[in-house]
Amino acid sequence: MEAIINELKWLGGEALFEATTQLLYKHFGATDVFIGYFVDGNTSIQTLSYRHRGEISDNFRYPLDGTPCSDVRCLNQICCYSANIQALFPRDTALKDLQAEAYVGIPVYAKKSTPEGIIVCLFDKPFELPDELVAVCQSLSYYLGVEMQYSALLERQDQLLWALEEGQRVAKVGSWVWNLNQESFRWSKEVYRIYGLPDETLEPSLTLLKTLIHPEDRDWVLNALHSAIASESHSYNLVHRTLLEDGQIKYLRKRAEVIRNEFGAPVQMRGTVHDVTDVYQISAKLTKTSRQLNTAFTYVEEGIWEYDIEKREFATSPKFWQILGREKPTCGNDLDIWLDSIVDEDKEEGLTFFNSFLQQRHTSVFQFEFRRKQHFASGESVSKEHWLKIKGSVIAKDEAGNPVKIAGIQRDITSSVETKRQLSRAKVVFDNTSECILITDKHNRIISVNRALEETTGYREHEILGLRPNVLSSGIHDKSYYESLWKHLSEYGHWKGEVWNKRKNGEIYPEEMSINVIRDDNQEVINFVAVFRDISHWKKAEEQLSFYAYNDPLTGLVNRRSFAHRVSKHIDQVSNRHTQAFALLFIDTDDFKSINDLYGHDFGDNVLVHIANCLKGIFANHDDICRYGGDEFCVLLPDTTAAEARQWGQEVVNRISQTFMIDGVEVNTTVSVGISSYPESGETHSELLKNADYAMYNMKGNGRNGICEYDSNMQSQYIEKLKLRDRLKKAITENALTVHYQPIIDADSGKIKRFEALLRWFDDVEGFISPEKFIPVAEKYGLITHLGEYVLHQACRDLCKVHQAGYTDIAFNINRSVKEFMNYQATPMVWDVIEKYGLTPDSVIIEITETTASSESQNIQALLGEFKQRGIKVALDDFGTGYSSLSSVVELRPDIIKIDRSFIREMEHSQDSRTLVSLIIDLSHKLGIQVVAEGVENRAQLECLQELNCHYVQGFYYSPARPLTDCLVMLNNQYEEGLEDDRSHDLYDAQQEEI
Repeated sequence: MEAIINELKWLGGEALFEATTQLLYKHFGATDVFIGYFVDGNTSIQTLSYRHRGEISDNFRYPLDGTPCSDVRCLNQICCYSANIQALFPRDTALKDLQAEAYVGIPVYAKKSTPEGIIVCLFDKPFELPDELVAVCQSLSYYLGVEMQYSALLERQDQLLWALEEGQRVAKVGSWVWNLNQESFRWSKEVYRIYGLPDETLEPSLTLLKTLIHPEDRDWVLNALHSAIASESHSYNLVHRTLLEDGQIKYLRKRAEVIRNEFGAPVQMRGTVHDVTDVYQISAKLTKTSRQLNTAFTYVEEGIWEYDIEKREFATSPKFWQILGREKPTCGNDLDIWLDSIVDEDKEEGLTFFNSFLQQRHTSVFQFEFRRKQHFASGESVSKEHWLKIKGSVIAKDEAGNPVKIAGIQRDITSSVETKRQLSRAKVVFDNTSECILITDKHNRIISVNRALEETTGYREHEILGLRPNVLSSGIHDKSYYESLWKHLSEYGHWKGEVWNKRKNGEIYPEEMSINVIRDDNQEVINFVAVFRDISHWKKAEEQLSFYAYNDPLTGLVNRRSFAHRVSKHIDQVSNRHTQAFALLFIDTDDFKSINDLYGHDFGDNVLVHIANCLKGIFANHDDICRYGGDEFCVLLPDTTAAEARQWGQEVVNRISQTFMIDGVEVNTTVSVGISSYPESGETHSELLKNADYAMYNMKGNGRNGICEYDSNMQSQYIEKLKLRDRLKKAITENALTVHYQPIIDADSGKIKRFEALLRWFDDVEGFISPEKFIPVAEKYGLITHLGEYVLHQACRDLCKVHQAGYTDIAFNINRSVKEFMNYQATPMVWDVIEKYGLTPDSVIIEITETTASSESQNIQALLGEFKQRGIKVALDDFGTGYSSLSSVVELRPDIIKIDRSFIREMEHSQDSRTLVSLIIDLSHKLGIQVVAEGVENRAQLECLQELNCHYVQGFYYSPARPLTDCLVMLNNQYEEGLEDDRSHDLYDAQQEEI
């Protein structure tokens, strides 16, 4: 037996399984022997070899439930039932069919502790399990388990490959791979079928692919292919034609992606090819069908809906929402939105009925009537009820017979409900409706009109009965107009438009009219119904809209476009007549944003109306006054010199600056006025407006609440700023800027603890340029971010050198503009730069200005919090100059406060300044915030700060900002002085010991 088992160990797969069943049959007399593995989540067995009375039989699959094999699987051990097996497992009908009397089941393992499969022996007579059988099966268990596992994997692989090929065949989608380095192609079998290539041994290649592309498409398809390979910005997703050998043309959609290596070079291209010929062939049919469906939807009065109860998904047609008087929702839950459109009491009743319908598993039609809320009925009278009916039936049920999907229609039944409810009062409603109604017979002779028509036209009903409607014709419309109307009416059954008609007194007026054809059940015309209304008031509204096209709706003044046209026209008149020149006033409300922020935009609008009324009171011709936009106004001053314009401008400033009341609030506001004159300030309307605007902004920069006349010096200053901007941009690009460092001193020890990095610029044109001059230019023209990055990188490089020189306790203060943080995600993070240069976070302190930080605290507070989490300290520069210094400390939580130099300068002579500095230092001590006093220039200031326990000082008393080499010399001198102090202390200690 051992020799036989050793032979079996050399077998594999099907040979191993069949040899094993033969061994068990031959040596133990089993009538039925099979080996199987567990499948379907261990709920069934798939046999690998089955032998009945010594003969190989077909394999089979059977469920474990109710069989002795289930015990083997669950107990994870050998199970032997020596007799009466059929009675023990009555649900296992196979035992009865095979006339089994005894059963032996042995689990088979691979590497896991749970069995992979089972060995089963059935006997037609009682059988006692011999130890020999157990030993044989246990010896083979591992080999059988491994082979079972391998066979299962092979079967799964075959299934997946078959499913892939079958899926591609059904979907008509083939896959392909092109190894670009090796110039080798592979594609699936479906690609051969798509290209009509019967020989699947034909080697794929780019050359073969070229021949398969339609000649007219070949060049652009190959260009697209190579473009996708050459550039990541091009994708390969297109549809082209292929020409088969039999002359057939197919349409193919190709998609592909390019796989690139770590250097970005293309190495492989993978894609699909999809036969979309059927789509193109039925495109015309679909277009025609779609057109027919659209036409049908136009006629269909019902909205279609479908509701999936399990998923709670509510699908609807566009008409469904048109009936509700609104657009189909583009987001949100359609069901909730629909339910919200129903009157509350009707919704509650409908939901109760719907739930009852579901619980009773209704097979009949579900329907209920409801009213929609008035705010969904645009243009309708508030008192009018709008009734709808929803009908539906179950179209799908689950296995238990419960409804899972319902579909139906929604219909507007307002007319029928009103008919039922108001049949007895139909004549009253007909006569009292505000719409004019005219009904004719099929020969287009008037048979009925309502009271509204009589009142609108002046005709009494008896005067026009039997006549044709052209009795109301105004004569404005020609014959072709009415021919077009009747043609549309005969084709579509309705017509809607505007008509000019005539009253009995001869007055011509506009109507909005709707005409509908009424047909009987045989679709024969029986009536024409025209409903119309006098829209004279609408036409007046159109005139108002035309007014607002050229005027500001808030103030009634002319708007910007109209004003610009007026100025241009005035320039032409002045040029042609050679008359006296004119001037423009550009008026801007000072600090108008604070008014909106404090009192709201409605209050701000009232302020603007007040300013407009002031301007109307000053200038007689209101057409020359413009609301230019927001809180800006312009005034055209014809035949006015610059000197006269200044007088008018001062009048505007004086008048508007007078206190006034709005809603019980006393308002004090001012304006800044810019003046430009023709032709000195410009010869086009754009130049005049631009220069007046520039003069206004110049006035704002000089204190506001005044007038400023444009002159060439302003333009020169503007040009100089542009030149400075360009030179600064060049200096940044060429690294022509330098960073100097001013020491920050410990007030008690006099030792250097930190340096502040300060940017310096020596320009080839102007020489040394102060940061106070070029920093505002950088902020205005968007260069501040580049400057900030330049200083940050240079300072980190220099700090690295300082640490390498042995001064590792030295830190750098680096200034950053708050404007840099407004778009900080577009630039490298500060902590990333610090890490790049191998610095510790606590060696860099970021300085921000208090005034700008306070105004933008909500925008940068989160970023400053991120600094602190990463160990980067934050210093608040120029402290005390902001309008809310204490609140900025609370909001921004700085680590360091730098007292502005203006307080230090006044401290010697002003007790108030000294008191304020003392308060700041005391407050900082209590809050655990370090204090640096800026601008220390003499010994007296230093001693005063030492008395107040100020932590650090900075200023010219110690040193101005110097290059890095000078800073290293200062640190070295400080180090040597420290050694001298240490030696003196050591000598003193030795003398004390001798004494």
